Amino acid sequence: MLELSNDVRSIAIPSIATQVVIGRYLKRLERGDLTRDEDPASHYCAYFLPYNEKTKNVLIIHHKKSGLWLSPGGHIDKDERLLEALKREVFEELGVKDIVDETFKPFLLTITPVNKTPHLCKEHFDIWFRIPTSEENLNIDFQEFHDAKWLTPEEAGKIVTDGPNLEALEKMKQLFAKG
Repeated sequence: MLELSNDVRSIAIPSIATQVVIGRYLKRLERGDLTRDEDPASHYCAYFLPYNEKTKNVLIIHHKKSGLWLSPGGHIDKDERLLEALKREVFEELGVKDIVDETFKPFLLTITPVNKTPHLCKEHFDIWFRIPTSEENLNIDFQEFHDAKWLTPEEAGKIVTDGPNLEALEKMKQLFAKG
């Protein structure tokens, strides 16, 4: 788990998170047991926001377990490195291989309180990535999702209610505004 700890420590930087979030990320690292397998209540997750550069749309999914419109992603498994988890989640949820490489860096760090009983999860330390893709090359896992939509970040913001997901959408608006 030292590798995941080092991965997280290297990305806890002010350009992608507030000092408060960085402080909580680093404090959480001190406790160890960073994955859901090791600590079902509080653990790190890899989330990603697929986007189409040409259309300026993002993909959001209606998640069956949470009942919410969200970005895809999930828990980091025991003995997984951060980018390994991201690759696995992209493949599991979008059916795409070989899209993530070593150049991928997170664009946002958030902390999500989970208040859905009877789940053991109480707190996610979310590490967010942007995944450039087209709308045609995906094989979305509808066993996990009710629906999936390509929307502008503004349109997505009308049906997404989760704070960290809204924050990620705001960052995408900023990216698209830059051209």
